[in-house]
Amino acid sequence: MEKKIGKIICSIVCVALACFLWVGGIQAQNYPKSQIQIIIPFGAGGLTDILWRSVSESLASNINGTITLVSKPGAGGVVGTAFAINAKPDGYTLVAANNDPLTVSPLFSANVPYRPDKDFTYLFKAAAFAQTLSVRSDSPFKTIEELIAFAKANPKKLKGGTMGIGSVPATILGVFKHEAKIDITNVPFDGGGEVLTSVLGGHTDLVINSLSGLKAQIDAGKLRVLALCAPRRLAAYPNVPTLAEKGFAKASIATSVGLAGPKGLPPTIVQAWEKAAEKTFKDPKIIDMVEKLGGAMIDFKTGEGFKKDILAEYEMFKELLPTLKGGK
Repeated sequence: MEKKIGKIICSIVCVALACFLWVGGIQAQNYPKSQIQIIIPFGAGGLTDILWRSVSESLASNINGTITLVSKPGAGGVVGTAFAINAKPDGYTLVAANNDPLTVSPLFSANVPYRPDKDFTYLFKAAAFAQTLSVRSDSPFKTIEELIAFAKANPKKLKGGTMGIGSVPATILGVFKHEAKIDITNVPFDGGGEVLTSVLGGHTDLVINSLSGLKAQIDAGKLRVLALCAPRRLAAYPNVPTLAEKGFAKASIATSVGLAGPKGLPPTIVQAWEKAAEKTFKDPKIIDMVEKLGGAMIDFKTGEGFKKDILAEYEMFKELLPTLKGGK
């Protein structure tokens, strides 16, 4: 009798689960039925904001829906990212996902309410923003090799300006020092403007910052780029090598830009976004527009590819955390 009751209960549970999955599948197949909001976790006017506002119309057309961009800045992208991943996993609240709040912030702050390996559904990677390692135009260093040779002969004498411990530029400097086996003093600042002022004024010897933040000074001949932190060379600066080309692949960290949502998004929604994104970011007009933003380049990958990149970076930072937190 007990076995019979158990079989009946098991059958009821299976039927209920099948109905749930069937209804969920139907809903996902009809996606999108209403407006999609993409949370921009950074302030207006930054490269992330500009990129999404530039491509949202094309993405909306290719996903056959309506997209609204909602700005929720704060705590280096953590506020908006946390808001999005706590939303209902139905595909209608997503987040413009960058590696700053996904791979750096969770390691440097115990207050970040998520982890990149378990709290996200990754939809696609769209682009990468190049960071640069630059010096003043009157610097004696013409190549990255010259800078490294000097740093090895003069430990701690060189000063590198970054946007503070826990930022992507500071993390790049920490990984670069680790790989090159050199000791450069990290001088943290509150923002990119202060970093730029410090290197132009001679208070620091080098600067690591986004290309977009330094482009005007580079093009004016006031700064010299020794290396790019990017997946590949930029068409606008064909003679500037990447750190990876110079043997420092781990330090060649660009700012990744993609789309993610709460964990548990149905596979059909993931596939819909991958298809729409591929069509968008392989459009020659979109490629040309993005690459004119200043240090941005298309780096399209599927959700799994984006997740793989993020988690590899996260694990690398975790391994080097004692060095990176020390900022030495």
